[in-house]
Amino acid sequence: MPSSTCREPRGFLYLRMYLTRKLKLGRTDQLDALARRAGDLWSTIAKWHWRFVDRQGYWLSKSQAQTLYCKGFDGLHSQSAQAVADSFYDSLKAWRKKRKNGNYEGLRPPYKQKRYFKVQWKSSAIRLRDDGVLRLSNGRGTDPVLIDWPSEKEPKRVEIGWDGDQYELRCQYKVKENEEPKGSTKVGVDFGEKHLATVYVEGGENISVHGGRLRSLRRQHNRTLRNLRSEIDRKEKGSRRWKRLVRAKDRQAKKIRNQIKDFLHKVTTRLANTLHERRVGTVVVGDLTGIRERIDYGDRMNQRLHQWAYSKFEHMLTYKAQLRGMTVERASEAYTSQTCPNCEHRHKPSGRDFDCPECSFEGHRDAVGARNILNKRHPGATQVAGEMASPTGVRYRPHMRCNPASSRKTHFGGQGCRPVGSGQRSPQENLPALAGGEVNPSRRRFRSGSPPAPRR
Repeated sequence: MPSSTCREPRGFLYLRMYLTRKLKLGRTDQLDALARRAGDLWSTIAKWHWRFVDRQGYWLSKSQAQTLYCKGFDGLHSQSAQAVADSFYDSLKAWRKKRKNGNYEGLRPPYKQKRYFKVQWKSSAIRLRDDGVLRLSNGRGTDPVLIDWPSEKEPKRVEIGWDGDQYELRCQYKVKENEEPKGSTKVGVDFGEKHLATVYVEGGENISVHGGRLRSLRRQHNRTLRNLRSEIDRKEKGSRRWKRLVRAKDRQAKKIRNQIKDFLHKVTTRLANTLHERRVGTVVVGDLTGIRERIDYGDRMNQRLHQWAYSKFEHMLTYKAQLRGMTVERASEAYTSQTCPNCEHRHKPSGRDFDCPECSFEGHRDAVGARNILNKRHPGATQVAGEMASPTGVRYRPHMRCNPASSRKTHFGGQGCRPVGSGQRSPQENLPALAGGEVNPSRRRFRSGSPPAPRR
């Protein structure tokens, strides 16, 4: 997935075209030592930063901390040491920004010391040798990290961190946008909890992505954690049975999180391919920033909305659309599902259908919202009649497979990546699955999963 996005001018989304690839490395003494050195440096920076604040009322700047504590730090490359300071001050900057906005209740600044911390390498410390080994320099007097590398591309940035079970390698590549000429069609995208995305295509076509599978996984996640937590509370903390149940809880939660991630990758890839086939050039998505702080519909509904994965869905759809040459813009979603696209009369619908009492316009509520989102960024781009067509559904099937291009990138002759000389071979993490699928027409409701079995 892409490393970061930047916005300029306001309302437009531009992507720094870097994709991140993750590989499992297992656990070695060398990686433990590097993580420990990075943790020691983080602890030193945090300790002395707050000591200056408490005793002298002076806030050290990032450049001062890098000069005092990172320069000449043994056991890490100079840029790896500077990256630790960058991480500390990025976290501090985020806290100060939230404090300035008044949205920091329960949030504390980065003050705790760390035993281990992630290690980062920049381009000057990364070299791909001719024999296919990735060399990560750790400065003079310290052995470099050597990793069997099956790719011919040299990464621009590398990070090694702990994922909960073992060390994980995260490499960023610079990629190019699709060189094929893009079309000029514009679409509006309305995000929702029941329908993850409803797309209004310029010209009158509507596409809907049903979120039934995601809601089912969320219910399974909540039910599993509730039952296991109930069992854990009845055991003595620290006992053998308590530890076994905690491990089971973590294992089940991780499994469901992976299923949710797989689902989101597959439906966003299918949706991006569908838009590309229709020669879409501009995608306008609804801006839902701060929606969780504004809603209060009771405990049960609040739980569903707070577990709504709209941010991940938008992030995946954005970078996949931009990789296919599309431009992504943002527009406010305020009152888009309550405004008639024909006469602009505001009316709050009670169900999934929008029926305007003034001009008798009829249409799907989410499709009306998607059309109004597009109209906010591009007024007058579309014309509607007295009735809007029903959306077609982008179906999800659990057995969707990776496309051939993704499979070639994922499997390298059955060989996984591992540190050279580590004495162990760790399983390689599969990249997010990019699935094919199908777009099937439907009327009002769109179901996920396999079609129903024929009646006997």
